[in-house]
Amino acid sequence: MRKQPWKTSVEIEEVENRHYVRVIEDGVISVKGFPSREDAADFARGEQARLGLISRRGPFLKQS
Repeated sequence: MRKQPWKTSVEIEEVENRHYVRVIEDGVISVKGFPSREDAADFARGEQARLGLISRRGPFLKQS
C-alpha cells in the first residue's frame, strides 16, 4: 500500500523551549517531546525511515 502524504508524515515543532515530534501514521497522530532539537531531529529521522518516507541517509524532515 502506498503511503498518502496527508495520512503519513513526521514533523518537528518548538513550543515554549521544548521540541515536539508529531508522527502521523495512517491518520493516527502521536506526539513526543524532547529537551533538545538534536534529540527531536534524530527521533524524527528514525520515524521517517521506519515509515518509508526517506532512506536513513535521506533529506531532513519538514518543519512546521
